[in-house]
Amino acid sequence: MAALLVFLLAAAPAPAQAPEAGPWGGAEHLARAGRTTEALHRFRRIVDEHPGDVEARLWLARLLRWTGEREAAEREYRRSLERAPDHVDALTGLAALLNVRGAFDEASTLLDRAEALTPASADVFATRAQGLRLAGRPSRAEGYYLRARALSPDDADIRQGLEQVRRLTRHRVEASVLHESVSGLAAGAQAADVRLDVRAADHLRFNGRIQADTRASRHDVRAGGGLEWRARPALTIRGSTLLGPGADVMARSETVVELDHVRGRLEPAVAARYMAFATAGVWIVSPAAAWWLDDRTAVTVRYYGSRTAFAGRDAVIDHSGAVRVRHNLRPRLWLDAGYARGFESFERLSAERLGLFRADTVSGGVLFHLAGLQSLSAAIEYQRRDDERTMIRITAGVVHRF
Repeated sequence: MAALLVFLLAAAPAPAQAPEAGPWGGAEHLARAGRTTEALHRFRRIVDEHPGDVEARLWLARLLRWTGEREAAEREYRRSLERAPDHVDALTGLAALLNVRGAFDEASTLLDRAEALTPASADVFATRAQGLRLAGRPSRAEGYYLRARALSPDDADIRQGLEQVRRLTRHRVEASVLHESVSGLAAGAQAADVRLDVRAADHLRFNGRIQADTRASRHDVRAGGGLEWRARPALTIRGSTLLGPGADVMARSETVVELDHVRGRLEPAVAARYMAFATAGVWIVSPAAAWWLDDRTAVTVRYYGSRTAFAGRDAVIDHSGAVRVRHNLRPRLWLDAGYARGFESFERLSAERLGLFRADTVSGGVLFHLAGLQSLSAAIEYQRRDDERTMIRITAGVVHRF
């Protein structure tokens, strides 16, 4: 985090004064050296003593922004603009914060003013691209990132933003394989999953999918497809169906509908799923919420409520829950860890686990975005079931965009 902060602050325009001149003391030097707490303390004191010092207030706003104190940063940017309405750094910094909280119209108005003042600014173009991406218009965002990169080709943030929108705008093929071994069983299980995702428009994608599963001398295959529709910038709806009429282990049919909503740092979601096995039907409702602790770390909590109806038997009601932590360790590197009680994933529900299923599962994984349009992932899960059996599952995946 310190290294990232140093880079971001180093890219900020320097004031006309030398760092040690006037009331500034060594505050700017502390900020550029990544000594955030000390720099915040110094700039707060400077602003209290010299409320008209716009550059000091802007430094305070930048530090608050990069440390995740968005509301406080927004207040300081607005106070800076009250004293200097045409300050491009203040206009751009406030617009970036407004983009994050979804106030796209106000952010665009500020950027129009900034662009009129500096028609060829990499920061202005990159901030406009950020807003377009968050508003669900990645194709237009890519154009602005390209203009920003032409003006500032060595800016790491601009390069990463361009990579991010390209990951959103391209078609993609996703493939994964897994191996699962359970204590007490001689043969393990293997599965493969291949999905083609085609972008029809910024707000609409279609996909086709095929899955294969081998366990206990049984070989199942099923296929299907679905769509993803971004109904509003903050609301995404997904639906899909998979069919495998002769499947014995996997569900012979599976239908899923999911809704995701973004509310600032909170991302609530809900999914409804129906799975028809050869011997039973399973209804699942799964509300969830992801909370971003800062710009790099998110915690997701999910509940699964299921109802399994067997022919000629009473239905079985079951409850499961899971928590997952994701962290962006490096610009292209994500790590995650999780814990689940009960079913760890209904996407991998198989016939031998129908009904009440009690287990504790811990997991860890890594996702790495290559410099091009490919991504690699790997994960391992360890499960201890209440019947004393243990399970280890290893998964590897690749995504290719084109």
